[in-house]
Amino acid sequence: MNGLNKFRFYLMMLLLIIGGACVMIFGIKTSSSMSKDPIDLNDPDVDWSDIEVGDHVEMDLPILLDCFARYEKDGKDTQRYYCIPRYEEDELSITDFIGVEVKDQSLFSSYDDLVEDSWNWWNSADTSLPSSSTVHIDGVVRELPSEQLKFFEEYLRDDLELNDDLVDDSQYKLYITPETSKGSAGLTIVGAIMLVAGLGITGFSLTRRRG
Repeated sequence: MNGLNKFRFYLMMLLLIIGGACVMIFGIKTSSSMSKDPIDLNDPDVDWSDIEVGDHVEMDLPILLDCFARYEKDGKDTQRYYCIPRYEEDELSITDFIGVEVKDQSLFSSYDDLVEDSWNWWNSADTSLPSSSTVHIDGVVRELPSEQLKFFEEYLRDDLELNDDLVDDSQYKLYITPETSKGSAGLTIVGAIMLVAGLGITGFSLTRRRG
């Protein structure tokens, strides 16, 4: 193996080791988050200002606002981000916002139906939260990537025409991404396999060269 090929080989092994370690750590952190007691954001005793990255959220969404960001491939949406509002029934007003990520394309229509029902309810005279249709979510709170954060802020300020204080005091910088204990355990295993494979191949190569 010449010098250039040797460099490429060890660079690939280094990337495999680092990538495996990152995937494994991410899986472990996600598993830890999913093992926490879930938070229901519909609970009036839950203070949204206390929501943190890594919290486990599980709940039925009674209302949902529009999709503010999406990923497309071949002209079709592959991933969407919707806006979850906090409705204060005592004050008859919406006081906070957080995002939710939808990765399963088969769920897009259910989310869109809930958005339509939510706007119909909001424009009606009914002051109680609707119970006719809901979407169940179970996931982990994460910080919105910069691109999605920009779209969310534009949606709240420009489309909904909300004042700066309401937006700034909300949790719009966060979102809930769907996770499962099984999925996070799978990530941990995959990461561990990548890490062990990278270390093993590198160790075997170095040992063979010394021999």
